[in-house]
Amino acid sequence: MVGGNAITMKRHINFILIFVAIATLAVAAIEYKHSRMSVKTNNDVASAILKRNAAMKTRIDDLKSTSSQLADAGGAVTNADVSAMLAAKIKADKEESARWNAKNKAEAKWLAERLKNDPEFALKRDASLRAKVDIKYAPFCRMQHLSQEQSEALADAEFKRMLRIDDMQMAQRLNEPDVDAEAITKEANDEFASSVKAVLGDDLYEQFSVYQRQGAAWDYVNAYGGLISLVDMSLSVEQASQLADAIASACPAFQKGKSVNISGVDWNAVDAAAVDFLTPEQMNFLKNLAIHGGGRPFDEWKYTTQKLAQ
Repeated sequence: MVGGNAITMKRHINFILIFVAIATLAVAAIEYKHSRMSVKTNNDVASAILKRNAAMKTRIDDLKSTSSQLADAGGAVTNADVSAMLAAKIKADKEESARWNAKNKAEAKWLAERLKNDPEFALKRDASLRAKVDIKYAPFCRMQHLSQEQSEALADAEFKRMLRIDDMQMAQRLNEPDVDAEAITKEANDEFASSVKAVLGDDLYEQFSVYQRQGAAWDYVNAYGGLISLVDMSLSVEQASQLADAIASACPAFQKGKSVNISGVDWNAVDAAAVDFLTPEQMNFLKNLAIHGGGRPFDEWKYTTQKLAQ
């Protein structure tokens, strides 16, 4: 009877731990989205998010260990024990989240104030942003065989939009009054769309809109292409385009007319499509990259929660 109680208790605990793990992931996803909006170009904040996610995984592993210990105790474990354990873990998570948010806000304020008071630093940061724009649109410019003038005009339009939104976000961080973020963002986006249409024409603009919605897929492809080049393998522009298309096609959100959401991609479908245009060595790298944390976001978390349910 004690053994039966232990198994039942372990399943009960594991169910609760899964719920806590999923809730933790939801918080991480929301905070990541918020950080991209508020401190989009702050690499230090992005690094902090990754470190925090790693800490979350460690904590979930600790929960697994704790659940096993409680289950081993058999009939001695009570609902009060489980509640106390979960309350302590939830409290610790909230305290860490509060500390992280405070640190994030402090770093954002520091960045905004330095950009405002240090012209040389601001110029260097603007140069960095402009370089990122060139990288962002380089595949599209090459695939569509845009002229140098068209490529530069496209990049200039995006850079102008980025600066306007960045200025708005800086004003928000410094708590300046009368900042209508929604209106400023809409105006910046409308001006960008108008400028791009003038440069590309209606037909190419439609292709550009698709490329924009594939943004997250291209981010993944660019990272994959950069890493694979370090092991003496290269990814052609055509292969990169096909891989981005495969990722987008395997994303339900994209198929409904929205932007690619990497966490919703069916990676089995991507693998099945990629076999037709990647070499066996490139495929092997793609799969190993995913397994070891270079892609396929949240797969490792799904694996962890599935193990907790067993």
